[in-house]
Amino acid sequence: MSEILKLLKKHRLELKLKQSELGSKLGLPQSHISKIEQGATDPRLSTVTDMARLLNQELVLVPREMLPLIKSLISGEDAQKPMWAIDEEDEQ
Repeated sequence: MSEILKLLKKHRLELKLKQSELGSKLGLPQSHISKIEQGATDPRLSTVTDMARLLNQELVLVPREMLPLIKSLISGEDAQKPMWAIDEEDEQ
């Protein structure tokens, strides 16, 4: 969860949104947003989901076996060779 909260804080800062502004939109005091971002409190999943959506992000659950593929799609790196790729020895 801490990685998610770090990313949400990063996006909040990129949007130049103050903790108090985010808190106001969530109906929470600035001090609670601060505690969430610091990891001093364990927020409800619904709070984290609402924070993400207000920061133009979306939380998505994916099957664990799909993680390598999802991460490669996000990073733009190939985690697997496509089935249609030419084998290197065939290129000669």
